[in-house]
Amino acid sequence: MQGSPDARLLLKQALPILWDRIVPVAQRSLAAALGSDNRMVARIVPGREVTMVEFQGERVFAALREAHIAAIVTPPRFHLLLSVRNGAGQEMLQTSQLLEEEAVRLAPSHGIELSYDGAGLVLAWRWLDAQHAELSVRGQSRLAEFIETREITDADSLPALQVWLDEVLLKARDAYAYDAQALSNTQGGAENGINEFAIELVVQRAGNLLEQVALEESLAHDPRVRNLMPIQLSQGAQHYRVQLEGGDTSWLGEWFARRGYRMDRLADGSWVIQ
Repeated sequence: MQGSPDARLLLKQALPILWDRIVPVAQRSLAAALGSDNRMVARIVPGREVTMVEFQGERVFAALREAHIAAIVTPPRFHLLLSVRNGAGQEMLQTSQLLEEEAVRLAPSHGIELSYDGAGLVLAWRWLDAQHAELSVRGQSRLAEFIETREITDADSLPALQVWLDEVLLKARDAYAYDAQALSNTQGGAENGINEFAIELVVQRAGNLLEQVALEESLAHDPRVRNLMPIQLSQGAQHYRVQLEGGDTSWLGEWFARRGYRMDRLADGSWVIQ
């Protein structure tokens, strides 16, 4: 595969799609300048109409880390609520529906999941007059709440609102980017014996050995984990010491929730997973 011109061409075509999903807008041009490394490809699956390129996650995130490019490691999940009201405060149902459809269309290409169990993201537009609309953004996502006003002079305002929606979705997604520069600094410090950040995890959930190994493998190979060391393993509980890159623990709760676990912090500073 590595010597095939077709494989190289497929990788060159697939990489921009991948970068659009996992690299923040502010650093997208840096990702575009990265070379096409065939080692990032896990496999190529030919199809009748579409050929799928599956990437090797570890190599992809390692390439971004080495280039000091941030990445959205886990697709953020949002419960999106949209509304548009006219100057009289009445709901513009058709416009709201069209914007919802646009969000559903945009989400996959942006590396975003829309789900009822996601973090709340509320986007409320209100027309102030015939040419000025105000957008209020709030919710429980990592995106800071804000209010913004824009002038829209087009006879059909929908395209401008769709562009506005697209920009906000990208801002909300990029709030979940993993800071590669902070990672680089932490790695350098750790090599000198400083700035090491580790937590203790206790998984209190009975399962077979295969499930336990699968969970360990998934966590150990996450780019945000520097080292995973088992401390004590038993049938009913597994105790680990986890060294994290950058000292960021905010992503762990959602990571375990996606796998059917609940994460709570104990009084001694350790974390229990049930």
